[in-house]
Amino acid sequence: MSAHYAATVDARVLPIPQKHPTIFRVFDELAVGDTMLLVNDHDPKPLYYTFAAERTGEFEWRYLETGPEVWQVAIRRVAAAAGQHAPAEGHSCGGNHEHHEHHAHHEHHEHHGHEHAHTGSPTQILKDEHTLILQALDGLERKLIALEGGATPDRAYFEKAVKFIRTFADQCHHGKEEDLLFKTMVNRGFPLQGGPIAVMLSDHEAGRAYIREMADATAAIGTDPTAPQKIVRNGRAYIQMLRPHIDKENMILYAMADNLLSADDQARLGEAFERFEAEKIGADVHNAMLALLDELKGDGHSCLHG
Repeated sequence: MSAHYAATVDARVLPIPQKHPTIFRVFDELAVGDTMLLVNDHDPKPLYYTFAAERTGEFEWRYLETGPEVWQVAIRRVAAAAGQHAPAEGHSCGGNHEHHEHHAHHEHHEHHGHEHAHTGSPTQILKDEHTLILQALDGLERKLIALEGGATPDRAYFEKAVKFIRTFADQCHHGKEEDLLFKTMVNRGFPLQGGPIAVMLSDHEAGRAYIREMADATAAIGTDPTAPQKIVRNGRAYIQMLRPHIDKENMILYAMADNLLSADDQARLGEAFERFEAEKIGADVHNAMLALLDELKGDGHSCLHG
């Protein structure tokens, strides 16, 4: 019964970007010996691997119910934190964002300034970028739902969405993964073929194809009567691919990277991230992407994840 637990997290009702930050925040607030109850609609085993990588020796994991529709896990704190954990959310490729508590079902992020800064390990930086990318996907999904409902195609919005995805999600974020993180992992013996990196690279290519089709359809608004359907089809395919892709990176691949790479590797990678962004992206582009994300998030207020 829930009375036996210091806290309960029902992940089924949380927006996707908030699931893991909420779970870890609740766990970190537990006293040693206390137990939290996690309820989910699928096996949270990838979350277990993240706990194993980021809260090593601090928890005990016990399944109480194992599907097929509901999974329940008792997560007990067995030891105090060894040190200060990196925040679940923070600075990103796009600049400095402060994250607030979420009440009800809609995310609200207040933007504070446009200075560009990074905190945390390389994988934490990439996770923080994921949070912003997921916010853009939520805004895009709202527009796709409206388009399916008969709304007039908003050419300007979809042009902005394509620009953000190509510049921030692909050039900046995927660029750092492909050119720096993945190559460093392969240099340390991680397989390039037949493993998680190969799957991630395949997803990146599929995403580029979906966005290319969506961009072409956006350009054809007003001349091609099938353009709205093409936007919806490719936009939805991109979202349906990228959300689980992000989960797999956050929960599995990045934990593997953290276990594989030495402290020196991490330091060099962090410096390489900064050089990559300064030389290949540019601070002005980061600031423009932040402003663009605010526009993409601000359109619509519906709940997307139940």
